Amino acid sequence: MIKKGKVLILGLKVYKIVFLFILLAPALESQAQGLMFNSNDSLMGERTSYTVFSSDVPAFYNHLRMDFDLSLWDNEHLGYVFNIIDGHKNSYSLTYIFNLDGSPALNFNIDSKSNKIKIPLRLSQLNKRTWINVKVDINLKANTVGFYVNGQWYRATDFGFDSKIIPIITFGKNPHYSDVPKMSVKNLTVSDDSKIYTFPLNEWSGSDVHDSSGEVRGHVDNPVWLINGSYFWEKRAAFSFREVAGANFNPKDQSLLIFKSDSLIRYDMKNGSISVQAFQNKVPIPLFLGKSIINTRENKLYAYEVLRAPKPGPCIASLDLAALKWDVVGNANVKEQRHHHNIFYDKDQNDLYLFGGYGSFAYHNDFFRLNKQTDSWDKIIFTGDRITPRFFSAGSQANENNEVYIFGGYGNQSGNQIVGGRHFYDLYRVNLTNHTIRKCWEIKPNEEDFVPTNNLIISKDGRYFYALCYPHEHPKTQLRLYKFSIKDGSYQVVSGTIPVRSERIESDINLFFNSLQDEFFCAIQEFTDPNRSTIRILALEFPPVSRQDYERSQKAIAPASPVFKYVIFGGAAILIIGIILLIIKKRRVKEDLQEPLEEEDISITVTNKKNDEKRANAIYLLGEFTVYDKNSRDITYLFSPKIKQLFILLLLNSRNATGVVSKKISTILWPDKDVVKTKNIKGVTINHLRNIIADITGIELTFLNDTYCFKLDDNLFCDYFTVTSALEHINAPQKITEATILQYFDLIARGGLLQHIPETWLDDIKLGYEEALMPVILPEVKKVYESGDFRRALDIARVVLNIDPFSDIALKYKLKALRRIKGIEYARKVYDEFIAEYEKSLGISYQVPFDKICSNKTELR
Repeated sequence: MIKKGKVLILGLKVYKIVFLFILLAPALESQAQGLMFNSNDSLMGERTSYTVFSSDVPAFYNHLRMDFDLSLWDNEHLGYVFNIIDGHKNSYSLTYIFNLDGSPALNFNIDSKSNKIKIPLRLSQLNKRTWINVKVDINLKANTVGFYVNGQWYRATDFGFDSKIIPIITFGKNPHYSDVPKMSVKNLTVSDDSKIYTFPLNEWSGSDVHDSSGEVRGHVDNPVWLINGSYFWEKRAAFSFREVAGANFNPKDQSLLIFKSDSLIRYDMKNGSISVQAFQNKVPIPLFLGKSIINTRENKLYAYEVLRAPKPGPCIASLDLAALKWDVVGNANVKEQRHHHNIFYDKDQNDLYLFGGYGSFAYHNDFFRLNKQTDSWDKIIFTGDRITPRFFSAGSQANENNEVYIFGGYGNQSGNQIVGGRHFYDLYRVNLTNHTIRKCWEIKPNEEDFVPTNNLIISKDGRYFYALCYPHEHPKTQLRLYKFSIKDGSYQVVSGTIPVRSERIESDINLFFNSLQDEFFCAIQEFTDPNRSTIRILALEFPPVSRQDYERSQKAIAPASPVFKYVIFGGAAILIIGIILLIIKKRRVKEDLQEPLEEEDISITVTNKKNDEKRANAIYLLGEFTVYDKNSRDITYLFSPKIKQLFILLLLNSRNATGVVSKKISTILWPDKDVVKTKNIKGVTINHLRNIIADITGIELTFLNDTYCFKLDDNLFCDYFTVTSALEHINAPQKITEATILQYFDLIARGGLLQHIPETWLDDIKLGYEEALMPVILPEVKKVYESGDFRRALDIARVVLNIDPFSDIALKYKLKALRRIKGIEYARKVYDEFIAEYEKSLGISYQVPFDKICSNKTELR
């Protein structure tokens, strides 16, 4: 009997281990991005509160253990990391404080009674995306609490716990306290000896928080999901100049430096502050391109022009970044202009090198080294593999082996522009000690041609490099971040897009990496003429995520449950949806009678009740993607994400009967697969699409000359085609009337073109639609307002602000209309929200006061 008992006990232990491993396995495989909290810097109602178990709170026996990764970057506030309330209403909290002596610490407290544990932190840990692992062991039987942080246990006794706890666990703002530090949390687990709940916190939107099996366990108010910051570039600041300016990144103080002829603008990447300081003396060289490089060893910025000005004079000057005084370095120049060249220091920042570029109708592959003694750029001969003449290549900084990498570009073998050019996708390792070049690889990407911008960023492990790339031959194009393997050139796109205008050759784009903040950022300088430019600063959190990973994060996580749970949940969902729709319908009837104005949200997309009318054989691309068949039945649910992409791609290219070549479908819909390998999956997807559209009159899928195209007729209605047709006739000889534009306002007000479908290949089409719509719809807001139709003017203003959130004219008439409808105090509240968002997005204050906007006598210019 004793032997059998031991076997039973051993079996139970093995069961527990296997059980815990099964539960932990999804967490081990996940790459959680985490949840960021709106902190004390936000209004109280906007601060983040995350309740781990929002319903059906489980009971924990003998132990309550928590394990999570915590990121803190607060040197100002006290705030609550988490709070635990037990069944007796006892409250315990882990707080963070930045002490007056400059030391950060975590404190575990019995709320309103005593501080039990103090955990010191290091100043070096106070950075975004610097993660501190925190382990918590609440021993209910022994009445002790232990924290394991930075390799050390911190313990306290005498708590008076019961052996069982049903905890209300809240991170951030909690039922008792609203103070929240600047923090993020990821990879949370909550467990006892027999069960474990794992929360990767890898959601991308919404307020529901799933455990690793897909069950909704928790709820979060005002979440900031970090995966969005790792995929979408965030606008940080923008500047306009009526002269040539230059921009560069100083890693010593983590600031972007923008220099003009008479002053320096510092944008602090840590806190977003902007300062302007005048130079002791003006820049002593003429600025044509505004090129520069920073020498951190000397704490100097070197500005240079490789082509001498019409009159002899200095071409290189240095700025002492402490004294803000310019000194002439010399008159060294090269014979031809070198647009889009590469420049880099050796590893000791003693020798300055210049490579490649375009000028005088030629592509170049020369290496020059600046010789301060002779005041010249000396040509340096390299042996080994030859780099073909090119411009638009990207270069890295020198590593500890005194090597730089040069990647890609555009040029040809001879260097003569007359014979044309081609894109290069090759990588070279250039040794600056022995002056040798080794070709690492060359690839042929199966997508639209692109070139890299300035600067390659090498990963910390030396296995990858990051490059910001774009199709440079299009005046309106988009940037995307690429991650390449240094070993073999395999790559993936790891960000969303940044729209840019590359109208002039002077336009310049630089990619930088802030290692202390763990984020990429780029400075985009766009020229409208040689002396007018704008500089935009955007940032992307590290690690960046691929489009596939981002799309995967958006898919609902299906819990592993028995079949009957799906039936129950499905029935409940149908019932709930039915109740909600009934409530909405009743509320809409009530709203139609009372016509109250909804609470204002400057980012909301305008909708209109008429847009919800069902229509046979109709496709709606503006706002929410919706499709009705010949019986006016909504069949949108039949379109899976991939079928929807295929349908939209073909539809947008079938209006003029052009269609899409089969190979292009493969490269757009399955960019990570070889075209040959997509044949079967493409055929299946196309067959599914044929079956779906069989019940829509007016659309037929054809295949001719290896091209798929929809044959469309007048029986089919598409809101986007209707609106764009009207826009195209604006400049026609028989110009349509202004009333015709407003005739389609209900369609326009549905929202932006495919606004909830973030496909990068749609960016140009979306941009084109907005640029065609804006000059037509914007003048209407003033006319409608002056006619006395304030609600209509408000609707039009909202549409404009949805396209251009900072349109002065739309803001003006929105506020004036709100003042007439809801009063001046409400309009002022909306104005205050606008200027807060303006300053947050652009980094500068909005200059037009509220009283001036809402004055009937003053017009915005």
